[in-house]
Amino acid sequence: MPKQIGLDAARHRNLEGREKQPWFRRTALALLTLLPLLALLNVFGQQPSTSSGQGTAAGLRVSAPETVRGGLLFQARFDIDARLPIEKPVLHLAGGWLENLTLNTLEPSPTDEAWKRGGLELTFLPVPAGGRLTVFIQYQVNPTAVGRQSQNVALMDGQTVLVNVYRTLTVLP
Repeated sequence: MPKQIGLDAARHRNLEGREKQPWFRRTALALLTLLPLLALLNVFGQQPSTSSGQGTAAGLRVSAPETVRGGLLFQARFDIDARLPIEKPVLHLAGGWLENLTLNTLEPSPTDEAWKRGGLELTFLPVPAGGRLTVFIQYQVNPTAVGRQSQNVALMDGQTVLVNVYRTLTVLP
């Protein structure tokens, strides 16, 4: 019998000889639509979370994502509430605040920056008792970064530690 050229109503319209329930294709399509839905529900990170610590002289609140993806731009916010005067406020950021992250901007500008004790130390102007200092840092995650890293923060007055906040950052591919 010669091979038929063109469309065949039985095969192409009525699907004779074809799979009646294309479950594989439906499952693949459902999985593809599930990924954006999970991203909207913050399963893959980006939404900031707040960690805080309290001491007798000051309180420190850190707001930043705990889970990020490669290439993502995000902001970290550090709120320092002074109960007593802080003559030389220093934010000591663990190495994880710079490992596989690009620091884009930092506001307000510190009076001094130094790499000490395995982390970045940012020194600011004095904060009076009852005053607040808010520091914003904008980052971008390096696209090749993957893993977990410590993002601990210490608030110091000169060399004296006032408050510690312990955090971990997870970088997804």
